[in-house]
Amino acid sequence: MKRFLPDSIAGWVIVVLISGLAVSQVVTLAIHYNTRSQAEAVLEHFRLAERIADVVRLIETADEAQRPPLLAAFTSGTLHVAWSDAPAVDDIETADARAKLFSDILQAALWDVPWRTLRVSFTPAQPRSAAELPGGRPTNRTTRVGRSLDDILTQHARVPVLRLALQLDDASWLNFEAPFVETSGTLSAESLLLLGLVALIVVGLSIWAVRRLTAPLETLARAAEQLGRDVRAAPLAEGGAREMRQATHAFNLMQERLQRFVHDRMQMTAAISHDLRTPITRLRLRAEFVEDEEQRRKLLRDLDDMEAMIDATLAFTREEASTEAMASVDLVSLAETVCEDRAEVTLELGASIEPRLLCICRPVAMRRCLANLVDNAVKYGYSARVRLELASEFVTIRIDDDGPGVPVADQERVFAPFERLDSSRNSDSGGTGLGLSIARAIARAHGGDVTIENRREGGLRVTLSLPRPS
Repeated sequence: MKRFLPDSIAGWVIVVLISGLAVSQVVTLAIHYNTRSQAEAVLEHFRLAERIADVVRLIETADEAQRPPLLAAFTSGTLHVAWSDAPAVDDIETADARAKLFSDILQAALWDVPWRTLRVSFTPAQPRSAAELPGGRPTNRTTRVGRSLDDILTQHARVPVLRLALQLDDASWLNFEAPFVETSGTLSAESLLLLGLVALIVVGLSIWAVRRLTAPLETLARAAEQLGRDVRAAPLAEGGAREMRQATHAFNLMQERLQRFVHDRMQMTAAISHDLRTPITRLRLRAEFVEDEEQRRKLLRDLDDMEAMIDATLAFTREEASTEAMASVDLVSLAETVCEDRAEVTLELGASIEPRLLCICRPVAMRRCLANLVDNAVKYGYSARVRLELASEFVTIRIDDDGPGVPVADQERVFAPFERLDSSRNSDSGGTGLGLSIARAIARAHGGDVTIENRREGGLRVTLSLPRPS
């Protein structure tokens, strides 16, 4: 079920709008047609009651000889009138709510006519031809209106029939029969077309408005992702709704502060590393005057270590502050170049890897990242096996070695600058502890990452993940 639900704000807002529109339309239509049906039913009662009342008034005032021709004139396809000595409606048939309503309306319409008894009943709808309707189908309608009325009667042949018996003041009965066409709540094609057009316009405008409102959120998300790769990215244009302008302004301020923080940190680190070269040089000169050979050798070795650390720090600082331009690079060719320069390294390509795998990156930085990882594997694991694989979202470069591995508790600590795990790595192999730090910084600047894990068969596996080329 969840896979059919939207996973974005825009999708949810559109679903809510469409659902609300559909529910409101259905409820409105139900109320409208229910009210209209009730109103039209009452109007039909009043119309027919007024017509019957007019007939009763005219018959009541006419002589007995005039009544049959008058009744014949009133009889039509929509009303049949008969005058007799007996009622055509049994008294027990009047126990019906609809008949009671019509009886009350007719009694109110006959306020000025003397009468004795009124009986009303409704015969349920049943199939019948137009000729079987009360009064039969007239044959003398030659006008356009008459023919139209005949057509309407034919269409409404299956309708309830109102049967009414009214006892006049002289004890005779007037018996009425009339088809009672009740309105239904069905929609016409025109109404459905209009509703569909209105719904289409409302949904279209809603989608446009929601997209316009949520587009800045997508831009903000892309900018946040870009900031994770490049802190020097250009600021966002502040536009859209007031809340979005505030969020964008806050994001730009955060980015500006991060840029200043990184810049100040890099400048301070570079200045300290540079200024340390002068006292190290003086100490190296003074060490030459130390007479004890063993002490002089240890002192010079410590100075060499300090100078190597300073060089690594400057290199790390330059990497962080690098402004190298992005370019299209063939990762397969890059990996082959790095591996060919080292005899202890072998390269394998996964089945999904094509001969050329282009990726947008900083070429020099990416080469240094891969070289650091490979050199680290050779230095501490004695050999390296590099394998390129293509996943759904990432390109992975795995570097396996045969070394002692790294304890699970220390696997994240090895990425800290100047961190060297002497308990798990050969302390005599040199290095300053910045190789993995620089490699991870480069990978993350490209939207990827570097992770490590111990292999079951022994050794360490370092995985470089980069966004899959589009």
